[in-house]
Amino acid sequence: MAQTRSIWFGALASMAAGILFALSFIATPVKFLAANVPTAELLAVGRVTFRASLLVELILLAVLLILARRRMRYALCVVATILALQWLALMPLLDARTLATMAGNAPPPSFLHLYWIIADLLRLALYLILATLSFREALRLE
Repeated sequence: MAQTRSIWFGALASMAAGILFALSFIATPVKFLAANVPTAELLAVGRVTFRASLLVELILLAVLLILARRRMRYALCVVATILALQWLALMPLLDARTLATMAGNAPPPSFLHLYWIIADLLRLALYLILATLSFREALRLE
């Protein structure tokens, strides 16, 4: 039972890392390479995509918290805190910039996107560490 739990936890943590990587570091920047698509439309798609990815990640986090052992829960709480800071502190500012750009205004340069990327990298690293530890635990339980 403990081995199965560790395998499921590792698989879900890997899934969360994969989704985060695919959306944040592949899909988001690559969509701006699309030819003949207005930036406003790309930004509108991005707004929907980010909200959908938040919902998926929250569901995965909830399941991971249920499956997690005590020490892994602490790391998941750090992931949840980073995610909350991103969405409560950074997203309103980034969303305002997006809406301004969609309206044809050019907001001044800022470091907000860099802060978002750093937070995503931290979450990605934590998911990968948790997956690795969980799979190692499952092998040890064999």
